Amino acid sequence: MLKTIYWKLLLLFLRYFNLFIKSEKLKNRVAKKQYEGMRFKLSKQNVKLGKNSIVYNTKFSFSSKGDHFYIGNNTTITGATLLGHDASPSVFLDDLVLKPDVWAVGSRKSFRDPIHIGDNVFVGHGCIILPGVVIGDNTIVAAGSVVTKNLDSDSVYVGNPARKIKHIDNYIQKYKSILSDSPEKF
Repeated sequence: MLKTIYWKLLLLFLRYFNLFIKSEKLKNRVAKKQYEGMRFKLSKQNVKLGKNSIVYNTKFSFSSKGDHFYIGNNTTITGATLLGHDASPSVFLDDLVLKPDVWAVGSRKSFRDPIHIGDNVFVGHGCIILPGVVIGDNTIVAAGSVVTKNLDSDSVYVGNPARKIKHIDNYIQKYKSILSDSPEKF
């Protein structure tokens, strides 16, 4: 509890302190502390975050019953929503209704299935990932995609529902070419 309060206060302070810092070295020290705070906060939401991975403005479903998320190494997730549970079956299955009052804690059972995201993955802004999905290594999930089933490794996916559009090697070659021809775009 005290550790959680410590991180909340420290991160709030650092957010505003960072506005006045001129030194790049000091800015990097502050950024490192913010990164550590983000990792701590995610760990409290049952998110296991791999080495050199980062999550920006992303929502993870969370309940006292325990949703779980496993994110590999060197992965970036930005502005996405990950849903580790689905409460919709309780609308149709009376066996899932435990208490008559919908507002009562523990009144409904939800389907739960952890989400696994591999190494070297990029999940774009606005993506929604549903329970039980496994995203393979070396995969790009384009902004706005809705991931309803497992995604293969070494691929690029787009759309609703997410569908494979190319192999990762084609994606890498495209950006190598752009970097070579128009480095100012990076």
